[in-house]
Amino acid sequence: AHQTSTMSAIGTQLAPIVAPVVGAPTHRSRPRGMRVIAMGGRMDGTSGSLFGGGKTVADEANLPPPGYRSRTDIPKMLNNTPHPREVRKWFYDDCRESVVAAVTGANPKTRVKAWIEFPELNVNGDVYRIGTLLELVREVAMALAADGKRVRVCVQGSMGQGVFQGLPLSLSGVARILDMMDWGDADEFITRGSIGGDVPQPDDAYFILISPQNIVGYSVLPYLQEMEKTAGDRPIIMINPKLGDIQSAGNVMSIRGRGERREYVEKTWEEVYHFRLLYKKPFFFPIYGALRYGTGGMWELYKKFGKMEQEEWKLLRTYDDGDPGAAEITKRILAKD
Repeated sequence: AHQTSTMSAIGTQLAPIVAPVVGAPTHRSRPRGMRVIAMGGRMDGTSGSLFGGGKTVADEANLPPPGYRSRTDIPKMLNNTPHPREVRKWFYDDCRESVVAAVTGANPKTRVKAWIEFPELNVNGDVYRIGTLLELVREVAMALAADGKRVRVCVQGSMGQGVFQGLPLSLSGVARILDMMDWGDADEFITRGSIGGDVPQPDDAYFILISPQNIVGYSVLPYLQEMEKTAGDRPIIMINPKLGDIQSAGNVMSIRGRGERREYVEKTWEEVYHFRLLYKKPFFFPIYGALRYGTGGMWELYKKFGKMEQEEWKLLRTYDDGDPGAAEITKRILAKD
């Protein structure tokens, strides 16, 4: 009896590491819940049934205003990678239009950020392409330099000291690539730099920061704040920043001061462009919809219908009070139309 009990315990310990047969059918006693989320770890929200046909939403709150300019021309088949040139160009143009308008308009903004995340710009996926991010940066920089203004393109350097120096993996080698990039006719007006108080020069008109982010043990926020003071009222643009706290030893980014750090990131920096795709957690396929914010001034929730070449995008709702949140997004995406 003791031997049988022992073998049973060993079997129980080994069971979790036995790999399932690829392609073998799986059986569930009940359907798994669903939350529609976006790339980049935005996973908060409520659940609903994927297999129950969705919910019927009777209210008409936040319907698009009459004549609203929607972007139903969002590219199709975005899970096909690498993306064709015309797909990338759609995102470059959409983001550039909003960013440039924000910092050069009648009432120019000085601290802005843009978040753009489709498959080639998802650092959590296996098709992330740093070249796509740098091509986007080049489009924005060249548009700002078109009238002869100087633009400094910045990527953070290593943080820490000695053997403890570190750099986010997604930014590894970016500084070297920037030095080799072709800036076309705007080459003489575009310079490269890092992030810090000694970076801005008197003749710099705009600053573009490529994905500034914290790492374990070190925060980029002090460097960013020093750079802000030196730049004064000159516009600084952050593209795909990741400035959330990363817990580590040494009392770095601890609970103390978290409210101030969060307020700095959310209140000081105004989001002028946002695009992210919506999925079922934790997968990146299929795509259920998209959330967009741009020059229209309202947050736009799109739902994708059809498959392959028959895909089409429909604008479901618009919001003028910020990101609608995962609960609202899930409710609308799963609704019967």
